Amino acid sequence: MSGWRTRRLMVWVVLAMAVLALLACLRWPGEEDRSLERVKEAGVLRVGLDASYPPFEEIDQTTGEIRGFDVDLARELGQRLGVEVEFVNSGWDGLYDALEAGRFDVVISGLVYDPWQTDRVAYSISYFNAGQVLVVREGEEDIAQISDLKGRTLGVEIGSEGDVQGHELRKRLRDLDLRAYTAPDEVLQAVQEGEVDAGLVDSISAYQFIRAQGGVRIVGEPVSDELYVVAVRLKDKALLQAIDAALVEMRDDGTLTRLIDKWLVTVQQ
Repeated sequence: MSGWRTRRLMVWVVLAMAVLALLACLRWPGEEDRSLERVKEAGVLRVGLDASYPPFEEIDQTTGEIRGFDVDLARELGQRLGVEVEFVNSGWDGLYDALEAGRFDVVISGLVYDPWQTDRVAYSISYFNAGQVLVVREGEEDIAQISDLKGRTLGVEIGSEGDVQGHELRKRLRDLDLRAYTAPDEVLQAVQEGEVDAGLVDSISAYQFIRAQGGVRIVGEPVSDELYVVAVRLKDKALLQAIDAALVEMRDDGTLTRLIDKWLVTVQQ
């Protein structure tokens, strides 16, 4: 057989193998993803959490029931998926293992997106950002964003992400003076009393201080991100898509903002 014919035959063999491989993929796509269908057939979304992180999840000492931001979020998700919600209180360190083992369908527990876990679980879009925020005194109108800190005094918590961000800001903002405190509440107290012009703390500390004492407010966009997400099993793509769609709706219709106001801003009676 000539070299030309040999090469031609090899090309046809390669093309035939590619077609066969494609047909195999189309005919045998692997295990069907019935995750959303499974939840709807059961009529229940099982939610794993560690009920020891108020105000996101905690045990009500009067009723013994689990309550919090994440609890309301889960119930809202269940309503939009058309199912009931069942909470499974589990130890924090075992949440991922219990999810993989099938003890529950999702984890909603103040869970921060972790790129090191993406080979084990799939994450939803974020429903809350607990990152660092800029806080100023009530009535302060000259500081509305980070660029307004030139020549100002900024309070940070020693060793925190705010401390790291503060030192980065000092490299590019002229005459920015950093003052370190041992706790976020001390930073916020210093802002309230005018000891510093602004503070950089995590958003949860800021919200809780505003709810308890007032006198300060958050301005501008978060300086860093600490994104709270829902986790599902890696193969449960249909369920994840439905959760993402519901979270987008909740963001757009103001539900997420209302949950922040209820659990992080408004004084609980």
